Amino acid sequence: MYAINVGAEGNEIDLNKEYSPTKNSKRFLEAAEPDKAVTEHFLKVTTKQTEEARAKYKVRRDVSYGKSFKHNINTVDNQIVDIYYKDTENGTPIFVYIHGGYWQELDRSTSGSFVEPLVERGFRVIAADYNLCPSVSLATLNEQLKHFFEWLYAYASETKASKISISGHSAGAYMITLLFNSSLLKLPFADNTVSFFLISGVFDLRELWNLPSVNPANILNLDLVSAEELSPICWKLDEEFIELAKQIKLRIHVLVAENDSETFKGQSLAFAKKLRDTGLEIEFKIFEGYDHFDIIENVPVKGSEINTYLLKNLV
Repeated sequence: MYAINVGAEGNEIDLNKEYSPTKNSKRFLEAAEPDKAVTEHFLKVTTKQTEEARAKYKVRRDVSYGKSFKHNINTVDNQIVDIYYKDTENGTPIFVYIHGGYWQELDRSTSGSFVEPLVERGFRVIAADYNLCPSVSLATLNEQLKHFFEWLYAYASETKASKISISGHSAGAYMITLLFNSSLLKLPFADNTVSFFLISGVFDLRELWNLPSVNPANILNLDLVSAEELSPICWKLDEEFIELAKQIKLRIHVLVAENDSETFKGQSLAFAKKLRDTGLEIEFKIFEGYDHFDIIENVPVKGSEINTYLLKNLV
């Protein structure tokens, strides 16, 4: 099934392709199914990186942050995190990574790409997991992630974290936007947040909610109204959040890959502009040569552009 839209210049746009990151990669074009090869490579690389991180560093696994979750007996509650550190957990800065997967795939077993470079810089790394759709709706998932941020700041306070940075990839970048309101950023200890890294994020759900390639059988439980309500690009930004973010000098990095789709790049640019227009400290950057997946695969590769950028901008 094809969903066709007409772009600003009158060109037809295949929305299923625009919202399918594997179909926009320039890698593995010689493979019989290039998009499948991209996925398989990503899973292989990030699983290996996670296994190596678990073997090399101390890790406290399966730490629960969930408040409540109604589910059937066959459903696993993934409101849990893994916490990686080198010598000591308490007193060190925190770096959070929230994985992507269109709210319906992936977990902590492929979330270890950030561990080595950050732990070696003295951070502890929290790899956050969450319940996947359709075990919950996207709206419910958002509420559960708010519980995660409440847990995060309580944990940071209890363990005397010196500062907090939060990153998210794709759907994970979307989840960071839940913090763009005064109720969460006003939580005790939240003013120790120094930076957000939104990597190849999706910020507008109004086109994708009805695409079978993204939302088969509507497992996200969206309609036209809720898709707009849950789209950060449509929100009126909380003025109290803006003022608080300015006070704590929060730095927001909106990053995207050159070989993401034009739609993904356009959403990142539009969202960065929306934030910058409020006077917030925003950096927007397109990483040349990368696609939606190797921008994460290369995080632990010393000297790579994404590795260098992250380490340079961790204040």
